[in-house]
Amino acid sequence: MKYFACRGANYYNPVMTDSGNFASHLIKARTAAGFDTAYKFYHRNGGRKHFGCTFVHYMRVEKGESVPKPEWLERIMIALRLLPTQAEARDLLMSYLRDSLGGGRTADYVLNPLFSGQPQAAGGPDAMTWMKAHSSVHLTPEEFSAMAASETAYWCAEALCSDSGAWTPEELAKKLGLAPKKAAKALESLKECGLAVRTAAGRYKCRHRGKFFTYPGRLEGMGPQLDAVNSYLEKAGTADFFERLELVRAEEGAMTNYRLQLAQAMDGANAYAAHAAGRNTGFYLIKLRMRRLKKF
Repeated sequence: MKYFACRGANYYNPVMTDSGNFASHLIKARTAAGFDTAYKFYHRNGGRKHFGCTFVHYMRVEKGESVPKPEWLERIMIALRLLPTQAEARDLLMSYLRDSLGGGRTADYVLNPLFSGQPQAAGGPDAMTWMKAHSSVHLTPEEFSAMAASETAYWCAEALCSDSGAWTPEELAKKLGLAPKKAAKALESLKECGLAVRTAAGRYKCRHRGKFFTYPGRLEGMGPQLDAVNSYLEKAGTADFFERLELVRAEEGAMTNYRLQLAQAMDGANAYAAHAAGRNTGFYLIKLRMRRLKKF
């Protein structure tokens, strides 16, 4: 993903909206993504480093006083964890176009012939939508950086995020096959960034119990951390539990739609997640990858 430099006030178009249309859809999308306040949305996505503007400037957008420049809409979509092709993004993008055109009859004249009669793509399962809005926690760049800082920190974080109990460094090290001293150091770093808390008895637990976590992987500067996490996962991998390959000749547009179905299926794996030890619980890595091989 390529990003360009941005300076405060230049982030916005001097377009006054006639109805706050984009603002209302942005607030709806932001809430559905799990950010119940604009403050959380702005700061948990890296603040000015990601959005390229102050919080005051961002609030002008949510208040319907202005709309972002087209080249900066991508940053908002990334922070919402939305792809432009997702059904959830349709209303947001349409409202952006309407407000950018000034709304009213002018917007109707341009947009209605282009989009009338176009069926809206089916959305994700209701359960997944609810989980995203109410049971997910988006890690901040600082939290994710602390988590990805070392193999020990990563597995300690994953263990705490996937368990409702509280652990001593020694207990967690034994369970995960880690060095106790490294585990103690890693747990302290997770506490310092706010991802973990330490009890009076010297045990560590996740600050957000029973939640599902998302990485800030598409935010600027997170590439090295993602590469580090991938290396930890590859190192920990054992025999494949399941594998299936399919070679298909298809149009690019068709495969773009298909990848959204795959993403929804991937989200469904969270329905099987356990936050306590069971008879045979363990970490399972589910990885989807679609590659274009040859033009034909």
